Amino acid sequence: MSPAPDERDRIRAAMDRILQGTAQRSNGALTIVALAQEAGVPRNALTQRHVDLNNDFYA
Repeated sequence: MSPAPDERDRIRAAMDRILQGTAQRSNGALTIVALAQEAGVPRNALTQRHVDLNNDFYA
């Protein structure tokens, strides 16, 4: 299964919302689970396909 074309964009937008304290779909926690939920992607999208975004989130 290949990722959706806008998956990276959705993850970046979700990162921005969480870091600004304006989460819409998650509890806003600084976790990969909350980021995945906020972006509407499976958690493994961050741990396997987009590890760079995962690292950016924690940086």
